[in-house]
Amino acid sequence: MTRSSALGRTSCAHPSRPSSFPIAPAPSPSVRMRAPGTCGELVQGAIGGQDFLVNCPIDTFACATARVVPERGLALAEPDQHQKVRRLADALAERFGVELTHEVRIDSAIPRGKGMASSTADLTAALSALCRCSRISLTPAETGTLLASVEPSDCVHYAGIAWVNHLTGHRLGAWTAPAHLRVIVIDGGGEVDTVGFDRDRARAVYARQEAIVRAYVELLGRSLCLGDLEGIGEAARQSARLSQEILPKAHFAPLERIADKEGALGVNCAHSGTVLGLLYTERGEGDAGERLRRSVEAEFGTDAPIVGDYAVVGGGCWMGR
Repeated sequence: MTRSSALGRTSCAHPSRPSSFPIAPAPSPSVRMRAPGTCGELVQGAIGGQDFLVNCPIDTFACATARVVPERGLALAEPDQHQKVRRLADALAERFGVELTHEVRIDSAIPRGKGMASSTADLTAALSALCRCSRISLTPAETGTLLASVEPSDCVHYAGIAWVNHLTGHRLGAWTAPAHLRVIVIDGGGEVDTVGFDRDRARAVYARQEAIVRAYVELLGRSLCLGDLEGIGEAARQSARLSQEILPKAHFAPLERIADKEGALGVNCAHSGTVLGLLYTERGEGDAGERLRRSVEAEFGTDAPIVGDYAVVGGGCWMGR
């Protein structure tokens, strides 16, 4: 990557969209928008005291349906599960003068508490639907700031693969999503609270190992620019290895051995979650995904079930289905 510092803008960054949510009248009495989840992150760390991650959006989605109702305020179809959506809507109303007279329903198959950006996807889809219903547009930066005001965010509303400060929502750079990259997501069990994650411990590790952090950030950026899937996998592996000093995962070492034996690209992880990802390419002969799934099942059985086999995609928010 060519930039003025390790956290500067990349020279081949994906161009920003003019706005996250275009100004347009709602096409029907209700609006349905969807946003992707993630398989953790490709890399995460801190350099010079600045926290960052590079997200890993995948083709599993949260959908939010919003409609204008006569009553003032925000009505949630499942209020006990989506109080973060209420906090986000309140922040939208306060900062941008949106009058809330809406009902919102969230539908998502993304596992919760695993590090797959389930909350980020919920919030992103809900914000998009509320804005479209209200016929307003927010810039990507405004969207990122709002999301981060509720909780740390993978910022999947940015196009492509986004490099962000997940605590502020500020974008540091972005790349076009690589073609033919897939990931098998494995659940190591339990749940991790993203908000309660031990960030001080993580920062201490990243400060002590800053040379390693800089190296895998450089490798990832260069590889994403070139579409080098092997380099992407290696950078993700190095970041996941360092994460073992912060939030260790019992299945990481065996999964690395599977990756090496079966010719996968590498292993990534949810740095503040429980899942691991086995990165591979769908190019080449045979069904690599099926071979890798069989190896994972033979190694772990039900101890670490496969959540799914997903394509790595670019971020964004779209009209839902």
